[in-house]
Amino acid sequence: MKRVIALVMLIFICSAAVQAFDGQRKGFILGGGLGFGYAGVSIDDVSGADMDNAGASLVLAIGYAWDEQNMIVYLREGVMYSEETVFGEDLLLVQGFSGIGYYHYFGPTGRSGFIKAGFGLQDWTPLDSDYDANDYGAGILLGGGYEFTPHVQVEGSLSFGKTSDDWFDYKHSQFSVAITAFAF
Repeated sequence: MKRVIALVMLIFICSAAVQAFDGQRKGFILGGGLGFGYAGVSIDDVSGADMDNAGASLVLAIGYAWDEQNMIVYLREGVMYSEETVFGEDLLLVQGFSGIGYYHYFGPTGRSGFIKAGFGLQDWTPLDSDYDANDYGAGILLGGGYEFTPHVQVEGSLSFGKTSDDWFDYKHSQFSVAITAFAF
């Protein structure tokens, strides 16, 4: 009996997956990509405390497209880079945007320009260290790109936001260019 239930559930899941990814830019959307990014940080009211770094960028998106031109997604874009602390140790950091994103495509699937915008949270997080992450703050993202073949596109984005810790408020900016792939 357990095998029959497992088989029925497997068939249901597989048929739902086939409907979700039918090659039309409609319905369930899942995507991600890698690229190059630039991250800037400045501390309010502290002269000379600006940090500018380049590193790898990551784009993740999951959401829904109600037609071939419009989709709304949960969007995560971040830049990972290394920064030397005042104590001489290298600190691996991720800073970026997480929030609700909107994509608008100007043409049918494949060979179409698009714009994107998002509103959400800014973060700044040290990885593998004793340092704490800053508190989240408001963030905004604007960007665009070109889908040069179905499912694959090149995109750029610029995002801004603020974070804070117990002592300072930080202003962040990120610029990234990435190749992304979307399953739809």
